[in-house]
Amino acid sequence: MTAGPTASETGPQFSIVVPLYNTTPFLLQEMVASVQLQTYTDWELVLVDDASPDPRTLETARACAASDDRIVLIELPDNRNISEASNAGIDASRGVFVALLDHDDTLDPRALELVHQAIQRGVDVDYVYTDQDVMTDKGHYRIPFAKPEWSPERLLGQMFTSHLSVFRTALLREVGPFNTDYNGSQDHDLVLRFTERARGIVHVPEVLYHWRAVPGSTALNGSEKSYAWDAGLAAVTAAVERRGIEADVAFGPNFGTYAVRHRLRADRTMSILVAADAQHPRLDELLAELDASDAAGQVVEVIVALPEGRTPTEVARPSGRFPVSFVQTTASERTRLLHEASVEARGDLLVLLSESLSDLGSDSISRLAGALGEPDVAFAGGRIVFADGTVKHAGYRKSQTHLRDAFRGWPAGTDSTYGALTVNREVSAISAEFAVIDRAVFESVGGFNAELDEYCAELDLAAKVWAQGSRVLTLCEPIVTSLDHSIAADELPKRQRKVISRRWGWKGVDRFTP
Repeated sequence: MTAGPTASETGPQFSIVVPLYNTTPFLLQEMVASVQLQTYTDWELVLVDDASPDPRTLETARACAASDDRIVLIELPDNRNISEASNAGIDASRGVFVALLDHDDTLDPRALELVHQAIQRGVDVDYVYTDQDVMTDKGHYRIPFAKPEWSPERLLGQMFTSHLSVFRTALLREVGPFNTDYNGSQDHDLVLRFTERARGIVHVPEVLYHWRAVPGSTALNGSEKSYAWDAGLAAVTAAVERRGIEADVAFGPNFGTYAVRHRLRADRTMSILVAADAQHPRLDELLAELDASDAAGQVVEVIVALPEGRTPTEVARPSGRFPVSFVQTTASERTRLLHEASVEARGDLLVLLSESLSDLGSDSISRLAGALGEPDVAFAGGRIVFADGTVKHAGYRKSQTHLRDAFRGWPAGTDSTYGALTVNREVSAISAEFAVIDRAVFESVGGFNAELDEYCAELDLAAKVWAQGSRVLTLCEPIVTSLDHSIAADELPKRQRKVISRRWGWKGVDRFTP
């Protein structure tokens, strides 16, 4: 990226770009007032009237511009749509950063100040996004969206950064303007492209943007703009293709969400590691489901770790599509069993399974392992549900001295607040009950920690994966059923909590599931 001029040389720190079209006068005035009330004052407001048929919009915009020399008004001679109107505003912007604001929304008075502070604290910050909420027609604020830290996987599944978004102007002009091919989801397409080039990406965890719910707005009812969903699907598909990700993209279960269904690369081999930890042994059934996998040809081996007291003679499985070997151990806990099974594994990927799993579809293993075809993804887990269809595991959520299964007990097909349950996303840690990890990464970080067990060992492994520069994902698909209804206590055991705290620290809210 070529270095752009500084604000002191040519203009303000922030240019706030607002396309206008038939904006109700009092809503326009409220939006402008929210900018004028900013505690950080080094800004310009660029209003772009997109040939509004309602003369009141332009009259109000002209009055606003006449009252404050920091307000610039561009009057387009003909209607060009929201993308072209926004592009006109960006072209006219003099600020070091461009912030995007909708014509009927408002900013918290601290918005620019806190964004500026985040830029100052960061290194080479090119993109900043903040939390948001919804403002009713009566002016009440509701449904706050506490967003995760930067989560590129979640951005493929939904446009979660949304408002307020702030872009470094020089890079914005290099990446290119809004693309009219994606009108309705033009912001999603832009952020997907922009963040592929951005150096520093910063989240400000404060509600600084109020998204007004009015008839016809996606803030009120996303289905009122179904064309936007179509455009979003096209934008995500283009991003997947641009990044060389082997995956199919489809509509997600809820408006504005997208299902990225990974395909297993043909050159990857897998070792399937099974912890024989079921209360009622069912290895025969599990192995039969694995035999039916569409990825069986890439499975070099299945290694079953037996706890003390279990013997291979209990398995009656006939010769299948891949070799099965057994490791006799003195362990009884899942992560220790899986660690013992990993010692002789030869596959590129280690698929981690509990014996208690059922309902593995023919594509469950290939779709799970396919996620590791993405750049820098080294550890991924699928969705685990109980027999009644409620969620058992959809990623872990850290909180003070606790580690919880996020969304445990939710109906598996339902939407959570702002869609976290219905998209693939980065998480702090995942269960080893149904997961896959890159063998080279697993070995380089030392596998599961012998000082820890159960979810403490899972948390530690995920933290090591993150620390060496790889991502950890939870996938909304594939979905498998766990017949194990035992749930560990939320609070970490004191001794193990000390180990975790010493190695990784333990404070604040979870960065991916606030």
